[in-house]
Amino acid sequence: MLGAHPWPIARYYRTNLELMRHWDDVLPGKVLRVWHENVVDNLDGNLRRTLDFCGLEFEPQCIEFHKTVRSASLEQVRQPISRERLDHWKNFEPWLGPLKDALGDAPTRYHDE
Repeated sequence: MLGAHPWPIARYYRTNLELMRHWDDVLPGKVLRVWHENVVDNLDGNLRRTLDFCGLEFEPQCIEFHKTVRSASLEQVRQPISRERLDHWKNFEPWLGPLKDALGDAPTRYHDE
């Protein structure tokens, strides 16, 4: 498509951030931001924070989800959360310059709000 943005995913991502800002404004305190990196770094603390936000009790099995899941998605959750793949995207960094430019500071600005 002539004139189409080369990185539509950046537009979709920025639109999603705008939508989340809208919900933060319209429903203050009703949307919990959960950052994947924070969960990886502190599963217990973030799990407890999420459960508390939802009004649910902590159960030790929540931390060991990979041992208790019985579903079709078992293959996806067979391992505990780890940092092992958190930086996997860096393998593709040489090709991500235009995407990073299209995103600008949107991801970090939203994260820090």
